[in-house]
Amino acid sequence: AVTNAAPNKERLVAHKAVNCQGSWAGAPVRPRKGQMLYVQPAQAVLNHVVRAPEVYIVPRSSGKILIGATVEDAGFDKTVEPTVIQNLLNLAAKYIPGLASAQIIESWAGLRPGTPDDLPILGAAEIPGVFLATGHFRNGILLAPVTAAIMSALVMGRPAPFDLASCSPGRWQQEGSVQRASSVKE
Repeated sequence: AVTNAAPNKERLVAHKAVNCQGSWAGAPVRPRKGQMLYVQPAQAVLNHVVRAPEVYIVPRSSGKILIGATVEDAGFDKTVEPTVIQNLLNLAAKYIPGLASAQIIESWAGLRPGTPDDLPILGAAEIPGVFLATGHFRNGILLAPVTAAIMSALVMGRPAPFDLASCSPGRWQQEGSVQRASSVKE
């Protein structure tokens, strides 16, 4: 059985478990910090997504505009840096000049789970009964449906509906990889 300690110190036991802890899944997954912001322009300045190499700009139905995002190797630090936020706004204003005077209404930082090759980790771990579904970086929400289909098949003992070779948990073959996230009792 797979055992793991819950946050309230309770022991959880299962025959199978999926490590889908994102940035907290364990090596080689690492957190990639992304700072972003919302602005509220005085008038509508955009009605479509703008994607540039250094910034993306996404209008929302509320009138707010999302501007993002950095990609930083900062560990688990989610500190929002005002100079970085201002730089993102300045970059966005290069493409949409009307944003230069927009009021910043919110800024934050998130952590995305990255891997050395920027591909997700999907499949069975070396520990019997443990499966891995992590490392999706910026595409977690987009890949959630296909990841769910893959993981449900694997957990139920069926073959994956897609070739997972490029996303194999064993592709790095290193000690202390994400497979250590749970312990096993025979």
